[in-house]
Amino acid sequence: MGHRLPRLFAFYSLNFGQEKSDFEPERHRSMQITRATDYAVRIMVYLAMQPHERKVPLSELADAGEAPESFASKVLQRLALCGLVNSSRGRRGGFQLARRAETTSLLQVVEAMEGPLQINLCLSGEQTCDRKSWCAVHPIWARAQQAMLSVLRSASIADLAAQTALNKAQPAAAQ
Repeated sequence: MGHRLPRLFAFYSLNFGQEKSDFEPERHRSMQITRATDYAVRIMVYLAMQPHERKVPLSELADAGEAPESFASKVLQRLALCGLVNSSRGRRGGFQLARRAETTSLLQVVEAMEGPLQINLCLSGEQTCDRKSWCAVHPIWARAQQAMLSVLRSASIADLAAQTALNKAQPAAAQ
């Protein structure tokens, strides 16, 4: 895998630098994961809910993740490239988790799709900001970054699958 620059979530895919003001409030100008990452998490959780030896067809994964099949295919290619799923072709082919769901964190899935996460460029470790040594906000960004990474790292795909199964088993009124 080639070197990828860290993403600031979905910021770079927006209209920055175009004629429109960068400071115009828009509904889409929030720090958020991409749709591909959302689908990847849904698919990984669904795979974790299946018997390990079962190979799940693309069409079933697309349905389970509520994703267009062509989009789910691209998501699964990326997950396979990153070693999170295995794929096999043929009549009995499909997709399975590449390793135990207990050892795969939500952070690993998110970073497989997004690249390394950081909430501000000054956290990259490279000399990107001359203000870093005296900036009062830098330590706050660093703490927020560590908190986000810690939360995502602590959530295993197995735990998410177990909680999803419990939530689905409860009547809708009780949720």
